[in-house]
Amino acid sequence: MKKNLFAIALTATVLLSACGGGGSSDDSTFVGAADVSVSTQPSQIDSGDRTEVVVTVWNVHENGIALKVRFPEGLGYVPGSAVLLIENKEIDLTPQVNALVADEQTRYLVFFISQSSFRINGQEYTGGEGTVVLQLEGLDGVTDGLIEVDPDVDDPAEANDTEFSLEDPQFVAEAEASITVVAE
Repeated sequence: MKKNLFAIALTATVLLSACGGGGSSDDSTFVGAADVSVSTQPSQIDSGDRTEVVVTVWNVHENGIALKVRFPEGLGYVPGSAVLLIENKEIDLTPQVNALVADEQTRYLVFFISQSSFRINGQEYTGGEGTVVLQLEGLDGVTDGLIEVDPDVDDPAEANDTEFSLEDPQFVAEAEASITVVAE
């Protein structure tokens, strides 16, 4: 019995070491499109009111990213409200896609952002973060909705206007924030 417990403990230790153990990660081994987090303020609004969506982005792939944002159809993007903030630099953003998928009852925004946008004063990019800020307006009631974010690597071999498809959005949320819209 002791031999079995020892073997199990040894196996668990080896597996945890191979998987990185627990909460920390080594940024030098990151190979995805980017790391992201998202928040909303406020997370409950009335129809006609706005919420600010803040997406923090870091470890941006060298090809840049297609930053996909999905949210309930009871919300609408406020045109001209999106900016990328890098330290004291502010870059206006316009979504390449701003569309409703009626059968899913969701809307998509897609922003294409180059890695060079995240460089400070032309310096080499070392994984630093930037913040995409945009506003959504409440159009209709939303109960327990989600604002979700999925960064994908921007494909340099394909034009941005054809890279994203509403029929096959290839969306896997990597970060989400809750939202409620109270209809009046």
